[in-house]
Amino acid sequence: MQRLARDNRPLHFGTNFKMHQTPEETARFLAELAPRVDRVPDRVRLFVIPPFTSLPAAIAAREHSGLTSRVWIGAQNVHWAGEGAYTGEISVRMLTSIGVDFVLLGHAERRGHFGETDEALAKKVPAALDAGLRVLLCVGETAEEKAFGVGPETVIRQLKIALHTVGADALSRLLIGYEPVWSIGAGGTPARPEDVMETVVPLRRALGEQFGEAGGSVPILYGGSVAPENCGDFVTLEEIDGLFVGRAAWQVEGFERVLEAALAARGEASGYRD
Repeated sequence: MQRLARDNRPLHFGTNFKMHQTPEETARFLAELAPRVDRVPDRVRLFVIPPFTSLPAAIAAREHSGLTSRVWIGAQNVHWAGEGAYTGEISVRMLTSIGVDFVLLGHAERRGHFGETDEALAKKVPAALDAGLRVLLCVGETAEEKAFGVGPETVIRQLKIALHTVGADALSRLLIGYEPVWSIGAGGTPARPEDVMETVVPLRRALGEQFGEAGGSVPILYGGSVAPENCGDFVTLEEIDGLFVGRAAWQVEGFERVLEAALAARGEASGYRD
């Protein structure tokens, strides 16, 4: 399975606001981000994942700020059914009707706090892809799984079940977010590059075994205690195609600092700042 040289692959960069920000705060974030995006290389694909209540405001603010072609707006979850008696859930059709670009699925907090299973994701992922949405599928092992030496097996199991019925024709809309559970959140332990490679190399191999050469085109993003100080350690790894940043990017200044550091690590910082 061959891949394009790293310098010829798009760099994906974005953040998940989790249960933070009102619609007004998200709209302000995008308005403040807009003038800075002009300094970002065209091949960098930016994304923001606000709460459900902020999605319409985010999409309106993106359009008003002229960011439609530069920033993807994503939702934090979706149900597999088109409609039905699922109180509190959101359907794919509801997301596409307001202009959402993609959906985040399988985040560790959804798995851990809300009991989201691999089997549920095996229905959610194809439902979203079939509707034309992009999917950022998160996979990751717990501290216990890592300690027992089954981290790569855990991540590959999550990947294979979620993508069991997905065809190679949908891979252009798929991204994988590797987020070790032991590294995310305020109390997370920053991963080392060797920790990441220990998992993403077999993860990439599993994509190749399932999809052949097409598996090499699926971007793998790293997320987990990413900050300006350590982002270069991850974004320069051969198998990493971008960063999925948490709290360090919840303010525009932080978003810009991490992105600038990532670009500098890849030798792409020239012209970014005035």
